Amino acid sequence: MATIKDGVEHDTKWCNLQNLKKLLTDGLITQTEYSMRRNQLIDELTGTSLTTLAASQYKRRRGSSASDMVQNLPAIIPKPPPDFTDFPAEKSIKYVYDLKTREWTSKEVNLKLDTVPFSRGSLRVVYHMEMEEPGEIEVAGEAKNRYVAKISMNPSDNKNKKVYFRDVETQTIAKYYAEKFNQYHPPKKVDFIKACVLELIQREGNPIVGVEKFIPGPYRKHNSNFGYVSDEERNTPQAFSHFSWEVHPHQPLALLSLHLRTPTQASDHTLLVCDIQGVGDLYTDPQIHHISGEGFGKGNLGMAGISKFLQKHRCNAICRYLKLPQLNAKVSDIGTIPTTRLMALNNIQIVTMVQQAGAQLHSQTAVLPVLKRQVVVDNSKEETRCNRCTVI
Repeated sequence: MATIKDGVEHDTKWCNLQNLKKLLTDGLITQTEYSMRRNQLIDELTGTSLTTLAASQYKRRRGSSASDMVQNLPAIIPKPPPDFTDFPAEKSIKYVYDLKTREWTSKEVNLKLDTVPFSRGSLRVVYHMEMEEPGEIEVAGEAKNRYVAKISMNPSDNKNKKVYFRDVETQTIAKYYAEKFNQYHPPKKVDFIKACVLELIQREGNPIVGVEKFIPGPYRKHNSNFGYVSDEERNTPQAFSHFSWEVHPHQPLALLSLHLRTPTQASDHTLLVCDIQGVGDLYTDPQIHHISGEGFGKGNLGMAGISKFLQKHRCNAICRYLKLPQLNAKVSDIGTIPTTRLMALNNIQIVTMVQQAGAQLHSQTAVLPVLKRQVVVDNSKEETRCNRCTVI
């Protein structure tokens, strides 16, 4: 029996189809990108699966390449983490990004990877995984090293493997902004799950996967990278996105015209963290829009994405508490409200780390690590074409 929630989700997907068509008309995505994402949305609307035929041909086996794991994908089966006792262990190389040094470090780990994905987004399929690191101490009573592995559904991403590293860099930078947000003592603190990259060295082609801790609980998407705001419109995630835009301005937002396609002419604002989603206020898979439109992966829509957020955002009690410039302020205070109307400080402070790192941090040009058996593609040739299919 259909529920009200089902109807809302159905209407949202139809709205997403219309947004997708507009992006194509405006020349923001290619016909190929439009067709791929349109098929995914129709799939979800009709309840059919693009992977039905592949499921009948799928063979459970160890040693699958990234191409096998995506192209020969069985139907998604939502489920909790399995018992990994009888799963074969394999060695892998774990790559971790350090924001302060802007360098990647690596070490060998052991993992057990599920063969059936439990979830799928617009760009990735997600598998349960167990990972053990040498010397790690197991804590009695806690879930043992449960993680999720995310694999791109775009075959080119599994050849041009830098996309996985850039996604981790983006999430690490978003985590830094979350730490700055928390310094002002908002009613609820926010955080981003620490992410890393794994190279599966015992599989054909050394496939790459993005990895982060498995977080149980209801998963919610609060906003997107192209203006979507959930019906719930929670105060904390929306205020955090607004904060990220205001955290190092040099001119007041009042000078910024929301009707301009490129409003940077009147503002030195630099970036916006959006596409906020996760469990509670522990977030994952953010998108960062930079005014240059460069770096931060395929979903960086530059000023087009920033303008969309600013047009749709409604300032709430937390925005007011942080003394952010008010945008379409809500008429009444609802949802999470600070204990005091305004913070003691006169205003939020400039983010010194971003100021020191300058454009290099924002353009995300950290040198990628050399993989165990092959070198990642030329670091100097970053992909500048934005994949607007990530907007929904």
